[in-house]
Amino acid sequence: MDFKLLMFAGVLSLVLGCHSQSPLIDAPSRVENTTAENTGKNTIEQVEIKGQGALDVGTSGRATSRMLLSDGPGIASLLNKNYNEDTTSCIDYESKTPRGYYFCTGVLLRTTDNGDFNPWEASPTALQLHATSFSWIRHDLNTAGFFKSAGFILLNPADILAEAVYGPEFPRFGITRNTFVKCVFPFDAWTTRTMNRNYDGCDLEGTGLGTPLMDQPWGSCDNRLGFTLASQWDKYFRDAGQINYKQCSWNADSTTGWEKMIASHNNFTGQSSWNEVLIYNWGPAGHESVTEGMRKWIVAFFYDPARANSLSIAQIFQRKMAATGKRVPVLRLDFAAAAAQRFQFRTEDQLLGVYP
Repeated sequence: MDFKLLMFAGVLSLVLGCHSQSPLIDAPSRVENTTAENTGKNTIEQVEIKGQGALDVGTSGRATSRMLLSDGPGIASLLNKNYNEDTTSCIDYESKTPRGYYFCTGVLLRTTDNGDFNPWEASPTALQLHATSFSWIRHDLNTAGFFKSAGFILLNPADILAEAVYGPEFPRFGITRNTFVKCVFPFDAWTTRTMNRNYDGCDLEGTGLGTPLMDQPWGSCDNRLGFTLASQWDKYFRDAGQINYKQCSWNADSTTGWEKMIASHNNFTGQSSWNEVLIYNWGPAGHESVTEGMRKWIVAFFYDPARANSLSIAQIFQRKMAATGKRVPVLRLDFAAAAAQRFQFRTEDQLLGVYP
């Protein structure tokens, strides 16, 4: 029996608790699989978990099927499932600690330009700030587009640990999984405007770059200002003239912080429609570089069909990734479509000979 499959069964029992209504299954007494290698199929691997515990596939979503990166429709379906969840609790059963929404629900992504660099590379300003800007989307967060028209998607850590898709890897330092997601702002906070923010860009503007936190999240709303309510954030933002760079951030591993972020974001309809999530640029010596770590974490590229030339940019990203030996799909991120079809895989959007 494949050793990796045995490891999967153990990891699966650890991460199913990331969904608020999902029971933790008992240790499986047997794992049976039909692998792509054994059957000749190149897209789906089915894994049957047999044990004494119940497994609610409908709410856990981590259950019995694993797919390869070559299964574009399956990846789109998984992302749509995560996008349409209402989960309010993510527990990392490996470390026995609660995590923020990014860990098991919604979709974490980054838009970027095409240039003479790989799209997953951290920019010089991001390296100086010690963190890179992302956005997080879910059906209950009002989002209608982004500043740029194309980018890449990270598979959430719970799905990676459950090996829902072969290929993406959540970054680790040795055997320890560090807290890379640091904070979340309800709106784009223009964090690289002055390069003058402490705590990996999560602090208020004017606090200096300081030193990276590395192993802990931090939010200026809760950790500096002592806020506990969305109404406090709303008043603070109004008193600051609703200027984006005068926001405070919520600790990324605070479940209530994510709830408040969603509430405040939806309360200010005149603001930009995307939020900002800061992910620490891990490194340096002895550790995986930020560029290679991010490359491994990617599950797909995406484009906004409402924006000109967005598909061609995403296809360039797809070709650049294929040059590294990893092939991932291009997905259509359509904000005009029904929420259940927010992410769409279309065969005609894939570069011939590049994907699958």
